[in-house]
Amino acid sequence: MINRIVFFAFLVSVSPVMAQDQSPELQQFQGHWQVESLVENGNVIPKAAIKDWLPSSGRLEIIENAIIFKSHRDGKKHAKVFSVDDTTYPKSIKISSPDEESSTGIYRFNDGELVLCIVHPDDAKKPEDFSAKTGSKRILMVLKRTTSPGKGILKTIKSRTVSAKPKQEGETARILTDAEVSKRLVGDWRMKDSVGHLYIKFNANGTFSTVREYQQLRLFHKSFVQTPSSSGTWSVKNGTMTAHILSSIRIERVNQLLSFSIRSISNRDMIFVDHWGRIESATKLD
Repeated sequence: MINRIVFFAFLVSVSPVMAQDQSPELQQFQGHWQVESLVENGNVIPKAAIKDWLPSSGRLEIIENAIIFKSHRDGKKHAKVFSVDDTTYPKSIKISSPDEESSTGIYRFNDGELVLCIVHPDDAKKPEDFSAKTGSKRILMVLKRTTSPGKGILKTIKSRTVSAKPKQEGETARILTDAEVSKRLVGDWRMKDSVGHLYIKFNANGTFSTVREYQQLRLFHKSFVQTPSSSGTWSVKNGTMTAHILSSIRIERVNQLLSFSIRSISNRDMIFVDHWGRIESATKLD
């Protein structure tokens, strides 16, 4: 069976365009949407079951070229992006994730509804019609607009880094300078992901190192094993921390540049958007 969340998982990794650069075609995508009907490889999903079948109960928000939804796996809000080509017939949409080949599909607008037909490139070629028959390995969905375009989550994501220090009565949030962000980053941090815990040490001299903690079952008890993961240099510019990986246990990551857009940071915790567009958090240990 096709992965039931393929539409949300395979999203193209390109930078969101600014509102003033939006094409009329892209503007049609803006707003909040609800999946009204869903067919997966010939399997018609009952409308009442869609909320359990898709992340965010089938609800999503599109702002500029970013799709925002809440994952039913980790309960966190994720921000992904997409690209379209309205010069083809039917019009094309390109979708991918950082670890997968780009997926393709077609789309059309029809009386306030967005119709999408998506297929993964490993399974079949790009759809030529809006159908998802048994064996086609396609997903066909119809989304209905629920509200007019808004600034919602992405406004928070794209705003400059602010101080996460609790505000006093009458005090407003203050935008931090890159020097202030850098100063607060120095130290040891811990974040949790699907693998386990990742410990990150930012040094004042602009270097960093990471340690991955794995849980193992030894005899009759669980133990935690920490393994050095990567190291390199880091810097902050315009509220974005860029890490240059110089060594790693995963050879394909050596010499990669990874950017993390920091949304808020205090002496205790940090909220940021990672290089895949996911909203994450970390806790300071010292």
